[in-house]
Amino acid sequence: MKIRKATENDIDSIAKIYEAIHDEEENGRAVIGWIRNVYPTEKTAEDGVKRGDLFVLEDEGAVVAAAVINQIQVAEYRYASWKHSADDSEVMVLHALVVDPHHKGSGYGKAFVAFYENYAKEHHCVALRMDTNVRNARARNLYHNLGYEEIGIVSCEFNGIPDVQLVCLEKYIG
Repeated sequence: MKIRKATENDIDSIAKIYEAIHDEEENGRAVIGWIRNVYPTEKTAEDGVKRGDLFVLEDEGAVVAAAVINQIQVAEYRYASWKHSADDSEVMVLHALVVDPHHKGSGYGKAFVAFYENYAKEHHCVALRMDTNVRNARARNLYHNLGYEEIGIVSCEFNGIPDVQLVCLEKYIG
């Protein structure tokens, strides 16, 4: 198992994970709060590769998880009451962590978050931030178990999805 920056060659595999997650949600086997053809899409992966901040987790040569890791705090974060003040240069953000539904329960999400935390430390960040939809109980549970605190909920349109209750999470590592 290894985590590395995504390349153009990974876009198709990542897009297939997005589609599998949309299938799971549409068939009632998952509640994430995403909408097919709105977010996330193949363009989401393409944009991450272009920015150079999309990472993939490979196991036995197959891409089984992906996420964006950067210092971009989405506009909605300005409405959150963060407990730990930090300069923007000291904040690392995890966006759109996805694990192939065929591999859920394999520890890939936990491994990705551990990678994210180490990446933040290497970049001298003291505050970790992320978000998820209030409806996504599986993600909320994972992040809670990994020491992230839900500091508030922002009502918004998010990534083109209307009426989102965006849970903002934070962990201080400074």
